[in-house]
Amino acid sequence: MQELMSPKALAAFLGLAVQTIYNRHSTGGDLPKSIKLGSRLRFSGSDVDAWLDAKRQFMTSATQDG
Repeated sequence: MQELMSPKALAAFLGLAVQTIYNRHSTGGDLPKSIKLGSRLRFSGSDVDAWLDAKRQFMTSATQDG
């Protein structure tokens, strides 16, 4: 079973403020898929990796197209 990341851990990993994670989540902003466990927000490592991979692919295709 994989470990789940807290918003604080995700923020540190991405170099963002914790409040940015909560703000993006509440407004449907750009974040990896989240998991709600009661009142707690969590992110799986595999979802974070997939989200980052998609970002990399978009950036790579955007730089090749332009």
